[in-house]
Amino acid sequence: MTGGEIADVLRLRGPLPALVCHTGPAAAAVIGGLVLGAADRTVDLDRVVIGEGGAEPADPHTGVVTVVAATPTDLRRALVPLGVLPAASFVAVVLLEASPHQGAPVPVVPGQGQWSDLLDLRVRRLASGGWYCEVCFADPVPVQRVVGALARGVVGGRPGAAVVPAVSVLGADTGLWCPGGPRVADPRWADVVVGVGPVAPEASGLPEGARGRGVRRLSVTDSSWAVAGRPGGPVPSSFRVEDVPPIDERMVNPAGFVRRAGPKVGRLISRDGRWVLVAGRSVQWRVPEDGTLTDVDAARLRDLRAVSVEWGRHSGPLAAVRAVAGLAAAGVPLVGGPVPLWARCLGAELCALVIAVDARDLADELVREEHSVRLRRAALRTHGVRARWRGLAAAAGVVVPPDPVVSVVLCTRRPEMVGFALRQVARQRGVRVELVLGLHGFGEDAPGVGEAVAGFRAAGRALEVFRPDPDAVLGSVLNEGIARASGPSVAKMDDDDWYGPDHLADLVLARHYSGADLVGSAAEFVYLEALDLTVRRSAPTECLWRRAAGGTLLMDRGTLEEVGGFPPVGTAEDSGLLSGIELLGGRVYRGHGLNYVLRRRASGHTWDVGAGYFLRREAERRRGWWPSALLESDAADAPGGAVRRGPAEELVTREGSSR
Repeated sequence: MTGGEIADVLRLRGPLPALVCHTGPAAAAVIGGLVLGAADRTVDLDRVVIGEGGAEPADPHTGVVTVVAATPTDLRRALVPLGVLPAASFVAVVLLEASPHQGAPVPVVPGQGQWSDLLDLRVRRLASGGWYCEVCFADPVPVQRVVGALARGVVGGRPGAAVVPAVSVLGADTGLWCPGGPRVADPRWADVVVGVGPVAPEASGLPEGARGRGVRRLSVTDSSWAVAGRPGGPVPSSFRVEDVPPIDERMVNPAGFVRRAGPKVGRLISRDGRWVLVAGRSVQWRVPEDGTLTDVDAARLRDLRAVSVEWGRHSGPLAAVRAVAGLAAAGVPLVGGPVPLWARCLGAELCALVIAVDARDLADELVREEHSVRLRRAALRTHGVRARWRGLAAAAGVVVPPDPVVSVVLCTRRPEMVGFALRQVARQRGVRVELVLGLHGFGEDAPGVGEAVAGFRAAGRALEVFRPDPDAVLGSVLNEGIARASGPSVAKMDDDDWYGPDHLADLVLARHYSGADLVGSAAEFVYLEALDLTVRRSAPTECLWRRAAGGTLLMDRGTLEEVGGFPPVGTAEDSGLLSGIELLGGRVYRGHGLNYVLRRRASGHTWDVGAGYFLRREAERRRGWWPSALLESDAADAPGGAVRRGPAEELVTREGSSR
């Protein structure tokens, strides 16, 4: 997209003035050569300060508003300052670049007839890999509403409100973090209005749009970011985690992670007073003044085996920390020396992980992915928008509701597996869990069942046991369990598979950053019991996909109700549910498979395929029990009591020979 093409768009404005807006470092250069009329204006959305006098144009309407965004990350961030722009009948949006895993900016049209005046909509791909979209209405509409619909088209997401701050001037939640955020580094952001619940506020000075949503005034940052965030800024003895502007996890996350990376190790180093990420002789990323990593930046780094952080001179302490936190949130494997004092605001867990492995260790694909998962967990739970908002609100005395309960529905026909299955649920951490257990064809008086149930309850865990009709098919039994569950999120677990302690927590995290209707894991690891063989299959992960392992599904109760629950069949009930979600236009996100091992016996499975099915597919094979370290295998439940067999065990190649 060139300045000349934008000039062609501006000719459609008629007699009304035009606004040409830009956000992101690359966007300003595109519009720098435009010849504008006397009444036309350019607006740098990265420097708009909400609430400043003169920020709003005198004329409430304009002819054409063009928004040029360098990346989808910049487009989402621009929704905040776009709230002060005038309404327009013609809106053009230019995305200069987009990461491969993001969708096209086809708008997710809001309800309530807000787009009833739509006259024309056009979307086309640019040669750069970006997008151009123009929307024309009969009457002027708020620009923020139009661009927000396009941004949701790129990112996707479930309908419903997000638990995040809402800047008071917007009149509607955008799902973005504003105070102290990227590039709008101004101490006037220190005092903002944030949503805290459904209770109407009794506070003076709040805008009308904020009333009735439950708001209070909350100081969330101070002017330290405006000063210390810049190159050459003072370095105090220490920063707090909450001083670091948070990461927009809907844009910067593990989506697009590459398991088989190249041999290159990038270096995050100082060059001419600014941090850059180099690989070989080429510069892969120039860290901006605010430390923002975009989705496009992360996509460019996916083929690197690792990034070595060379602490020392930097682009400003908080910008440097934010850059490292963004890389970790994206799942880029990081290594480095001891973290200096000024960077301890990364958080203790991230500081420990950066020095936990050496770049040479990451030549092993499995070790590399395990390290990536640990980094992304720590970064997103410490520096993500949702986590930061909840932490700041709690620190300010706001009553923050607890995380919703995850209701695990688990049905079994095998009394001998009840104790094992309950231990897999009991080891889950980082989530509030309720278990709904269906005993299909037997009761608590079966050998070992009563003791296992009593032990689970004695530990203070929520458990409801029910006995479905012995003749009911599995899909119907699962639906009965869902009807008994109380949590807003429902997870399905199987009675004979192994689950790591972070299985549910990672699914919940993936649900937040992907915005998908259903999340699950890949069945990467399979233990073939009859052959005493562990198979690791090659499966796409951290991506939108049509399928996920049936024993790993997690979804909203609302999603289940819309699709009608599991189909009432005895086999392939998982596939039926996934197909139903796809037919309704829902999205399925498949996360990593390191928390899960599928068990295959010689018989007794509803999915009746033999061991040959797994051996024929491209996979690594190891003799014995060889799960991921993230499974944190318990010797009591591992085959033969083995936690993880050592490197002397023979690795069987994909062709079946040994090496």
